[in-house]
Amino acid sequence: MSNPTATKNRLAKETSPYLLQHDTNPVDWFAWGDEAFNEARTKNKPILLSIGYAACHWCHVMAHESFEDEAVAELMNEHFINIKVDREERPDIDRVYMDALHVMGEQGGWPLTMFLTPDLKPFWGGTYFPPESKYGRPSFSHVLRELARIWQTEPEKITTNTDALLDRLSAPPPASTNPDPDHALLEQMIRQVLGAVDQQNGGIGRAPKFPQGPLFQLLWSVHQSHPGRGYDAPVWLTMNKISQGGIYDHLGGGIARYAVDEKWLVPHFEKMLYDNAQYITLLCKMQNSAPNQLFRQRIEQSVAWLLSDMQTPEGLFASSYDADSEGVEGKYYCWAESEINHLLTNSARELFLRVYDVSEQGNWEHTNILNRTDHPDQLSDDDEALLAQARETLLSHRRKRIAPGWDDKALTDWNALTVIALLNASATLEDPALEQAALTTLENMQAHLRVNGRFYHSFRDNQVRSHATADDYALLISANIAAYETTLDWAWVEQAGNLMDEAMEHYHDQSDGAFSMAPKDATDLIIRDKYANDDVTPNANATMAINLWKLSVYLDNQAYQQTAEAVFNWLKPHMTRNPFACPTAWLAFTALSEQTQLVLVGDPEDKNFAGLHQACLKISSPNRLLMQVGRDADLPAGHPASGKAGLDKAAVFLCRNQTCDLPVTDPGDLLKSGIH
Repeated sequence: MSNPTATKNRLAKETSPYLLQHDTNPVDWFAWGDEAFNEARTKNKPILLSIGYAACHWCHVMAHESFEDEAVAELMNEHFINIKVDREERPDIDRVYMDALHVMGEQGGWPLTMFLTPDLKPFWGGTYFPPESKYGRPSFSHVLRELARIWQTEPEKITTNTDALLDRLSAPPPASTNPDPDHALLEQMIRQVLGAVDQQNGGIGRAPKFPQGPLFQLLWSVHQSHPGRGYDAPVWLTMNKISQGGIYDHLGGGIARYAVDEKWLVPHFEKMLYDNAQYITLLCKMQNSAPNQLFRQRIEQSVAWLLSDMQTPEGLFASSYDADSEGVEGKYYCWAESEINHLLTNSARELFLRVYDVSEQGNWEHTNILNRTDHPDQLSDDDEALLAQARETLLSHRRKRIAPGWDDKALTDWNALTVIALLNASATLEDPALEQAALTTLENMQAHLRVNGRFYHSFRDNQVRSHATADDYALLISANIAAYETTLDWAWVEQAGNLMDEAMEHYHDQSDGAFSMAPKDATDLIIRDKYANDDVTPNANATMAINLWKLSVYLDNQAYQQTAEAVFNWLKPHMTRNPFACPTAWLAFTALSEQTQLVLVGDPEDKNFAGLHQACLKISSPNRLLMQVGRDADLPAGHPASGKAGLDKAAVFLCRNQTCDLPVTDPGDLLKSGIH
């Protein structure tokens, strides 16, 4: 961590909290950019690229062990040009060099440690390196000395490695021998996913376990389209286990990034904005389908945490909270039994200790992670009220502790996911204040993240950093469409269309139909790659395909429909190779092949209009499109509901592909329609 009394290095002028954590290292760090590249070329030194993020526990470990060590820093400074990158601020850089590491046959992770030529070509890399050789890994000092030796005495090895790596990174994917996606292949893929689910604890596989937002969203969506096949069972199991496990913050709300064990007890304690946005959105969809007290409570608590703990002064949402406080992982969140005994009264103490798994010996490293894994059932109203009061008491005390580091940079894609979550929560909880919070966030994004007609990826300290990615535009367009569906204000559709036109201009490649992650005018990357797989957030190309379909309907724009089909054609060979890698591409398949339109007809002043609109919002499958037309308005001639709007009261036409059912005038009947 940064020492305020130590001499500052170049990173002191950066805005990224992660880079600022390293601004007093004795390492002669550069930020990514021409200054560093020119230095490497002038001095003919290799580049040591270190990529991490502010909430990364092992990034902190390597920083303490190596980057704060004078002897290690001397080696780095003598032999390398050292560049530090925040992967959240520059996900495009991270993806290029993480891909390179995978091509080398290494498992990915952070900190990512890559060695590059002065022209940015990778030739060797790894992740965490210990200060002494252990865990089957060489010491960092040994790595530095050996690579410096090879650079100086065996440069032909470097050239061979860089040429081979760049060829592999730039090569198009091999032609797929799999059939095109269809419903039979989708079902086969879903069965493979179901076979990988932990039937006792939920989640995929054993440990560690991640929330896997896009994958479980796919399972839920396919269940909605094809109920009765059991596709929803793993989603209920997983979301219940997460919501009662130690990965959930039972005092403050929200979930941690992942659990290190198979029972979701022990989190890796960092809390990320994107995880929580997707957690809230999926809970809302499930709550709309089958309301229960647990999920409603988790939505309310997690949204309250977003609004109280994650908002920046500019009205945007911060990226994360660290896993560590006072140099100890999880210290802020864990409890000794003696602390709780001191804080709670007799009436609540015994109940709280039993329900939340607290003991003198502890449930993790001699301390206690609060969880309700063994006591998930809802208790009596009196007991639950007693527990709620106890949680408030402990939370008030916890707020007096030294909090984990807060990464308050605002990222476009993660904020867009949060807007979508808030809009979902506003409909599920029927809370207009959450709708207003979401719309205000969209307006603040326009004010702070858009400069000279283009969106940027990151904002902090009144400065934007790094060009936007296709992911930023894709999720921002989705958020604007969601804003229209919630408000029925056509201006949001127009804004979504303008954003799509910008994305088409700067990211879309007409030669193959796909969107590249970085814009066409990016000059600091060795390749501008395109991706079909989901990362921790939904894939940009798959999300764009869904957006393009919706905008083609809203704006009667056949060019958008043709582009949606082109994007999906590019996705096809990727999504059939690995059933776990491309869940959002399969969502795009369901959206394009099973289109469901809810055409809300009538005047907002009509008696049943508001109730019908609310019911439409609770039908939450991704292949659902909601649009409003006035009683006397005309739909395009090719629309299945064209010519049917002239009704004497508010109604909804439920249209599947090119066929519309009879108009529904009762909100309850709409919710019973079989589309969820």
